[in-house]
Amino acid sequence: EVFQFQSAELVAPATYELSHLLRAQAGTEGAMRAPLAPGARVVLIDAAVARVDMGADDVGLVFNWKVGPARRAIGDASYADATHAFAGVGLRPLSPVHVRGVRDAGGDLSLAWVRRTRIDGDSWDTVEVPLGEASERYEVDILSGATVVRTLASTTPAVTYTAADQAADFGTPPSSCAVRVHQLGATYGRGAAASATV
Repeated sequence: EVFQFQSAELVAPATYELSHLLRAQAGTEGAMRAPLAPGARVVLIDAAVARVDMGADDVGLVFNWKVGPARRAIGDASYADATHAFAGVGLRPLSPVHVRGVRDAGGDLSLAWVRRTRIDGDSWDTVEVPLGEASERYEVDILSGATVVRTLASTTPAVTYTAADQAADFGTPPSSCAVRVHQLGATYGRGAAASATV
């Protein structure tokens, strides 16, 4: 999980108390643990961290890495060898937010949500964040327990689960419905899910 903090107070040797946290930043809500155990280790990410220059063709390939202090030569004994294949998670569309549902008089369930973006989405001056993908596409899984009974597709942040489809999936329209909403990306495919009961 990536999180931000506003202040860090030194309360004991090598021990800081962090306050005013923003958790699950940069699409890491899937790694968030609640509660987080006191004394959990953290890694401070600052401007010294550099991005590895990789292309889309490198995703999934196993690379050999040498890890060690930058001030020493790469052949120094302090360097460790590691193999790792990156999954390209940084390309995965973020999960939508604010999933809601409204049933109309005919029994149709209108689902809507707000999309997020990985690219240029931090401005408070825009009404809607930039798309960040080649096209806008979503898949909405309708669940019965842990089983997906139907997947709806949409090109807008809304979709209708018709009364007829509800009857086909559940016998009668359910009083509540568990859903998972995924934005689709051209490079990564299905993004992180937003789960909700509407």
